[in-house]
This record gives sequence, C-alpha cells and structure tokens, in this order.
Amino acid sequence: MNANELADALQETEPYYSTDYKLFDQAATMLRQQQEKLTKYELRHVAQRDRIAILEMQHKQQQAEIEALKANTLTDEQIGQIYRNVKADSLFEQTFPYRFAHAIQVALGVEKPLQPNSGLGGIALRKAQEK
Repeated sequence: MNANELADALQETEPYYSTDYKLFDQAATMLRQQQEKLTKYELRHVAQRDRIAILEMQHKQQQAEIEALKANTLTDEQIGQIYRNVKADSLFEQTFPYRFAHAIQVALGVEKPLQPNSGLGGIALRKAQEK
C-alpha cells in the first residue's frame, strides 16, 4: 500500500465507528517511514549546502589569487629587457637560467627570490656573482 492508497482508505473509514485497527497501524508505520525519509533528505540537503558554501569560498579565494597574479605580471617587453640585461652580465652560460630566474623574481616583487646559498641554483648564482 502506498501513501495515496492509505489516504483514500482512511478517508473512506468512519473514524468513530471503525474497528479496522490494522489500517491505523499501517498509517502510523507509513508516517514514520515517510518522516525517516524526510529526515534523511534534510540531512543530505544540509550537507550539500555546506559543501556548496565551501566550494564558493574556495572559488572566491582562487578568483582573488587570479586577480592578484594579473596585477603582478610583466609585459613581454619587460621580460625581454631583463633577458638582455642578464644575458649581457652572464659570463658563463650555465649561470644564465638561475640569474634570469632571480631577476624575474625580483622584478615581480617575490618576497624571497632565489638566494645565493639556496640549492644548486643558488650555488650557481653565488658563483656567478663572485666572478
């Protein structure tokens, strides 16, 4: 029996004179089942709403990062000028990539650009500065 059939049966039953207790037991059982389903759907809805809120927050943060990156970019001409300056100052071909990377980071305002004592690139940069 589904909810509509149960509703029809209850409407056809005289409430004061009915002795069909099985029908009322079915109604109570069905109402409990429906409430259980509703509760489950409500919990899913709350969980999905929370997930959506988290995703919206992440999206806003990513958009802010994108805008910050757009504001902190170099034009092709600026990169070309840095390339020519570093190329002219590089005595050894091996040090050019590291010096170029360092110059780009400095131009972009990176807080901690490649340092002379940091890793292989830093060692190459330090040796290039010593020459």
